[in-house]
Amino acid sequence: MKRILLSLAFLLSVFFVQAQGEEELSKIVRQIATELEAKHSGLNKIKVAILEFRTTDNKLTKFNDYLQEELFLAYKNSQRFEIIDQNAINDLIRSFGWDANKARSFEYAESFNKYIFEQIGIVPNAIIYGTITDNDETITITAYIVPNSVKSTNLMSVQKFQSSEYTDKLLGKPVKERKKAEPQVIVVQKEVIVEKPVIVEKEVVVEKPVIVEKQVVVEKPVVLEKEVEKPAEKPNPSYPILKGNVGNYQFEITSVSMAGNKIVITMIVRNLSEDGYIYALDARFFDNEGNEFTSATHQNTFRDRKMIQNIPLKGTITFEGSNMKKIRELSALEINLYESYGKIMGTMLFHNVSVTP
Repeated sequence: MKRILLSLAFLLSVFFVQAQGEEELSKIVRQIATELEAKHSGLNKIKVAILEFRTTDNKLTKFNDYLQEELFLAYKNSQRFEIIDQNAINDLIRSFGWDANKARSFEYAESFNKYIFEQIGIVPNAIIYGTITDNDETITITAYIVPNSVKSTNLMSVQKFQSSEYTDKLLGKPVKERKKAEPQVIVVQKEVIVEKPVIVEKEVVVEKPVIVEKQVVVEKPVVLEKEVEKPAEKPNPSYPILKGNVGNYQFEITSVSMAGNKIVITMIVRNLSEDGYIYALDARFFDNEGNEFTSATHQNTFRDRKMIQNIPLKGTITFEGSNMKKIRELSALEINLYESYGKIMGTMLFHNVSVTP
């Protein structure tokens, strides 16, 4: 009986340690989910595909299954992310032969997105993937979110934390028992001041008011009208036109204005040599604080536009975000022009672009 009780106590202690490690890891994954969601600058809900989380030696462990499931649960009620069916995405990863080492390649990401569309009829607006670094005593999870049609891969969340018996199990390695630190009891003596009220009797002398009559002179102003010549107002200078060329296409930015929580850029484009065609256009900009904002192909009117030689074509690019109302200048504005799916015709870059409130 004593042996059975000892075995039962051991199993209960193991279960408690594992449950505690799983709870701590779940908090860390929720923190990753929150930081990645904050990297999405737009207000529209987007479709997101969660790909693989492999170790630094390119192994696929149960840690990947755990991270995929926890991220799906974290975004289940999200107002900004809609997660594409995980089983379907995992099947496409295997059939396509997706490689995390090539995930940072813009062309590779475009090919994978096109493959997903061909198989299930959905194009992800962004993908999430990452790496798991085992430092024995610590674990580092690096998670990336890569929006569609954007070359930047600096949108990430990095979390470093103590390893546990539970992380050993997820990595498929021998479980190492950790010593639990004994809580230290610190006694702090604090002086408490107790105030004792003291009643002091004070004699109050009430003096009667003395009334003195005094004549007061009140001046009444007289308003005289006088004609004053008002100088003619100088007309406001028009917004400086910014120009850029991509091949035979000439672009002119005619206005950059704030509309609620949006920044709208109006442009006119001409084809100087012959009739032309614009497949798509996307853009991004940085504010003076270093924040990056993106506008995907679906956020502008330059999509599938046929042009006539030397006839101007007008369109807009729209950026959305909750922190845009305070932006008065775009320190750098980058615009990419596409002539077909995934094939860039050219890029324009403008600096110090003013925003009209």
